[in-house]
Amino acid sequence: MPQILPIQELNFTGTSCMIWEITENEAFFAQIPDSWKMTLPPNQAHETKRLESLAARYCLWQIVQSHVGHEIELLKSSTNRPYLRDSDWQISISHSFPYVAAALSYKNNIGLDLEKKERNILKVAARFLSQSELAWSQNDDIKLLSAWTVKEAIYKAQHQAGLDFRKEIGFDLIDPIEKGFVQLAQERVDFELWQEEFPNFWISLALRT
Repeated sequence: MPQILPIQELNFTGTSCMIWEITENEAFFAQIPDSWKMTLPPNQAHETKRLESLAARYCLWQIVQSHVGHEIELLKSSTNRPYLRDSDWQISISHSFPYVAAALSYKNNIGLDLEKKERNILKVAARFLSQSELAWSQNDDIKLLSAWTVKEAIYKAQHQAGLDFRKEIGFDLIDPIEKGFVQLAQERVDFELWQEEFPNFWISLALRT
């Protein structure tokens, strides 16, 4: 069983995460409820994309079974964000083949982002980092990967389309990054962060406080 991280309670109350490396075929992950499969990419989607989406939902289903204790419907918003119907449990999934992850939190919005280390973040850094964040990163590959996954996780947890990654999403300039925020015209929203480095990828989770 290629679990990289079995269901694990994080330091945030009521929040759990699971990480998986895909070595199985689609049939293995088809144990999820049929209703959940309705949220998958269409059948004509690329085979790898559909497989990683299915595997991420399999991980989420394992966590839901462990924590919620009853079957619950998975839906997809108009922006393709998965969510649980009529539930206080908040969810997030992420995948970068062959790695997938899922997270569950009680009442607090969460966002999860997983990226492989081979991705070249430097070439897009100026598009999503402020000048002070660029200076903090010192063009270091791991810091850039950390910053990218943090901002992606915050974006997912905020549930607000169209945010400017460079101007409206930020984080405390410390290493490791522990706190982030969304700065809007009339409001600042704060997030607690969890990050973990693995041999082949980096993962970040943002919890809206």
